[in-house]
Parts: sequence; C-alpha cells; structure tokens
Amino acid sequence: MLTKPNLRSTADGLQGYGQSKTAVNLFSMELDVRGQSSHIRSYAVHPGSIGGTELGREAPLELFQKMGFVDVNGNMLPEVAASLKTIPQGAATTVWCATSPLLEHIGGVYCEDGDIAVLSSDITDQKGVNPYSLDETHAKKLWKLTEEMTGIRFNP
Repeated sequence: MLTKPNLRSTADGLQGYGQSKTAVNLFSMELDVRGQSSHIRSYAVHPGSIGGTELGREAPLELFQKMGFVDVNGNMLPEVAASLKTIPQGAATTVWCATSPLLEHIGGVYCEDGDIAVLSSDITDQKGVNPYSLDETHAKKLWKLTEEMTGIRFNP
C-alpha cells in the first residue's frame, strides 16, 4: 500500500531506482486520466540502456559490478557493451510516443522499444512492465500525495 514516499537512498541504489520508475509509471497513468479532457496524453518511457551518456557517472563501481555490467577491474563486459543502444536509438521510443497515430486514443501506458510494453511475469525480467506499477488505486494515491506535498492541485 502506498502511504508515503521512501526518500532515503539505499545502499545499492537499485531499490531507489526501481521505486522511482514505479512512481513515474503511476504518475503518468493518473496524469493521463486527468489530462484527457484537455486532449493531453501521458506516457512512461523506458529508453533502454544507452551508451555514451553520463547517467552513471556518480554511481559506485560496486553497483555496476553487482548488476553484472563490469568485471572486477571496472571494465565493461563485451556482451554488455554490444547490447547498449546509441543515443538516437534510446530516443526512438520517446519520439514514437509523441508521434505515433497508434497512440492517438491510448495513454497512461509504459512504453519501450517503440511499443507499449508487455506485462512482465517476473520482477527480474529486463523487459516489460511489472503489474504493480500499473495499479490505478496506487496511481490515485500517489497523485493525491504529490498534491499534498507540493500544494499544487490539478483539476481536470
């Protein structure tokens, strides 16, 4: 049950990252519900693992080792390097969400690889979206909590 956000950082960073991704999904769902009367649609987008960015510059080496991305010396594993998307490839899903006629009447969904993500059956899956991050009740609770924390109301 969603009662308050966990604003603490975690030792490995992965739990906090997962919580933030879940919050983005939930928030996007409710934003879509509230924006429809104004013809506004909302999407949560996963660009994939992208090379050539500075996204991980502050993360400790141990985190990348735990994730299986680098060896004991901090060198990226060749299979990981080969799987990284380029920056344009990473941007493709965002552009697809903004321009696809397939999404004209669909919103509040999680998208990856130029498509709406499938439901994941296992929380360790690298692809798809976990059902708990698409819970309408939690989306509404997160929205209400956000309004309370910011003092800003969005009335559709």
